[in-house]
Amino acid sequence: MVAPRPKSGPRRFAAFDNRNFRLYFVGQTISSVGSWLQSLAVTWLVLEITNRSDRLGIAMALQFLPMLVLGAPAGVLADKVDNRRLLLATSTASGLVALTFGVVVATGHVTIWWIYVLTMLLGLALAVERPAMQAILFELVGPELLPNAVAANGTINSVSRLVGPALAGVLIATVGIETCFFINAASYLVVIAALLALRSSELVTRPLIGRAKGRLREGFAYVRANPDVRRPLLVMTVVGTVAYNFQTTFPSMVRFGFHRGAGAVGTAMSVSAIGSILGGIYIAGIKPHPRRTLAIALAGFAAALLALALAPGYWPFVATTIVLGFASASFQSVNTVVLQQATEPSMQGRVMALHQMAWFGSTPIGALLMGWVIQVSSPRVPFALGGLAALLCALAVTGRPARRPAMA
Repeated sequence: MVAPRPKSGPRRFAAFDNRNFRLYFVGQTISSVGSWLQSLAVTWLVLEITNRSDRLGIAMALQFLPMLVLGAPAGVLADKVDNRRLLLATSTASGLVALTFGVVVATGHVTIWWIYVLTMLLGLALAVERPAMQAILFELVGPELLPNAVAANGTINSVSRLVGPALAGVLIATVGIETCFFINAASYLVVIAALLALRSSELVTRPLIGRAKGRLREGFAYVRANPDVRRPLLVMTVVGTVAYNFQTTFPSMVRFGFHRGAGAVGTAMSVSAIGSILGGIYIAGIKPHPRRTLAIALAGFAAALLALALAPGYWPFVATTIVLGFASASFQSVNTVVLQQATEPSMQGRVMALHQMAWFGSTPIGALLMGWVIQVSSPRVPFALGGLAALLCALAVTGRPARRPAMA
């Protein structure tokens, strides 16, 4: 009789055995669909009102600027207070912003300045929300299933992007752009209900820090002293700034490169989600090596971006976004897992806030830069620049020694 082989680790998506994680996942997925509806609606409003890619870059920059400025303090907050209560507050605020957006558009009062102000307010809520969303995963599933939960959680954006942009394109063409905002506002009610339904007795305790001063400096010092934490943060900063500007580059490529409408933008973004879902499923079943796996994911991401830059037409571009989605989801999940596994539980909020700053906080710089690049050159150029940046990061990751002495 052949003895069964020992299990090498948790099976793919074992985190879904956890009731609290299932509730959280469902709530965040529905909310993320609404967020993609709103995102495409804002994008198309800006392009319709101004017909300029640099104005779209400004709108995206204003949405993510608070994360760059407030991301680190928000991480301290996530390590100080109950993350569930924090997410309840941010979900309420984001829902009110979406509702206001819908009312302004429906009453015919929308201007580019209304868009700028409301996207900035949404950004303030996101700046506080992002670190808490990452830190609460430890409380939901504990350390053993954390990599599994991170990968599964990464598919939320992918699944919702499969539905959201395409649905937004249909809604804009049929019932009006304001519907996207009203649906997004309603989706936050589902998030709030899911958070309230979490069982406190089943949450894993995460040490919270006190109210002493210097907690933010402590977070920066921790990152400086730990190369395994510092490396993925630096990589995400570079890639986030140069490559992750898809809310600016995708619509600009479709409108100005292929001369198509909102439905075509939604189709391109939705199709890319197919690859993202497959990438998330694949990464959920592996245990990434801190440097080797990260370098491979970066190289694949670089190749996909360069292929997009060379796409000869709209439908080859759309087909290539599937490859991009797979590579992007793989890179995001690997980078996040590597970072969280290298971080102590008591530092999760602050370190993941820095991660969100590196990812989304770099968008204000990247969106403005790429919006300008498109305006003065071609919508293809940002994809080429992003590919080169990812490739250089892959080479840098493989070229660094595995161990570096801690900085004094």
